[in-house]
Amino acid sequence: MTLFSLAWYPPAETKISFTAIIKAALNSKANSFEEKLSNYLGVRGCVLGNNGRSLLATLLRELNKLEANKKKTEVLIPGYTCYTVAASIARAGLRIRAYDMDPKTLCPDMDSIKKNTGKKTLAIIHQHLFGIPSPVNSLKSIARDNGIYLVEDAAQALGGKLNGIPLGTTGDFGLYSFGRGKPLPLGSGGALVGNNINLLGKIRRNKPRLGIIDLVKTGATQVLSNPGVYGLMEALPLGLGSTVFDPGFKISSMPCLLKKLGQFSLDTLETLNTHRRKIAGIYSQVLRNDYLVSIPAQATPIFIRFPVIAGVHHIPGKLLRLGVRRMYPRAILDEPQIRPYLAEGNIGTPGASEIASTLVTLPTHMAISAKTAEVIATDVSEFLSL
Repeated sequence: MTLFSLAWYPPAETKISFTAIIKAALNSKANSFEEKLSNYLGVRGCVLGNNGRSLLATLLRELNKLEANKKKTEVLIPGYTCYTVAASIARAGLRIRAYDMDPKTLCPDMDSIKKNTGKKTLAIIHQHLFGIPSPVNSLKSIARDNGIYLVEDAAQALGGKLNGIPLGTTGDFGLYSFGRGKPLPLGSGGALVGNNINLLGKIRRNKPRLGIIDLVKTGATQVLSNPGVYGLMEALPLGLGSTVFDPGFKISSMPCLLKKLGQFSLDTLETLNTHRRKIAGIYSQVLRNDYLVSIPAQATPIFIRFPVIAGVHHIPGKLLRLGVRRMYPRAILDEPQIRPYLAEGNIGTPGASEIASTLVTLPTHMAISAKTAEVIATDVSEFLSL
């Protein structure tokens, strides 16, 4: 029996430098994460919050106030996306309308976008799932022509680019997340960016708490996510990896110590993303092309996980141990908890439902070596050929 045979790999990244954690704890003067992130992305403004969903809910509330006379009460979102996006809309007191997606590209179905856009549409949410760049320009034109705000959900895409432009900076606003499994996994926190300084100023938070416990949790996660002990964590009833729809979430500032951690960790982002792309390249070489998602030309993806369209309904324990997982369990329109918050007359999203039923993901994080990636790809390929 080898150490590899005992390892249990997390599905996504949790790696943050302990040096950065120590610097965040000891450096009392560092407090420029907003400025550093704005410069990195090339935007004029940045607001930090306790997570991306709270920032999205607050943004939608402010946009709704601006458009109050027009009675724009609906937000158009991807048919397959994190339930927290839907929860943010519900938290803002608005209604959810979903557009369909192409299972081969994970991009929006533009016909579905056009059919679902109307006088009640306040905003369109466009996502870069797994950090794979999804073209924005067509959506931007539709939004502009109809007086609709375009919000880029780049929660999984910090550091990615399309045509040399950072993901999350083409729309009116961009959202990023720093939770576990995200490109820069600080433990929690989120950022809302854009060039509308006046509106972003209305979203400024109250004075943040220090966040000692948050920093300790981030440090503990570095240990507990080690493949040697992660299997024990998954065996406990902690809800790791579960997808929950909860519109009652807390809205607050990003803790001071996590801001400092972000400031000291941002320089490591490219190292993390380069590793992810390397591992994704190995998967792409081993797996059959018809299992792979198409990547746009001139794209610099992130691959926080590597998506495989496999049509698998059950993942065996051997692959679970290697970090192979499903993603969100259902399409937005198929989730019973979300249905009470849907706008009237939602059109079906068969492409999104197909993604939910066929998608599995492979890990790309720093604990996955090239050799381990080859083992994972070979085992997955053999399983899919059965």
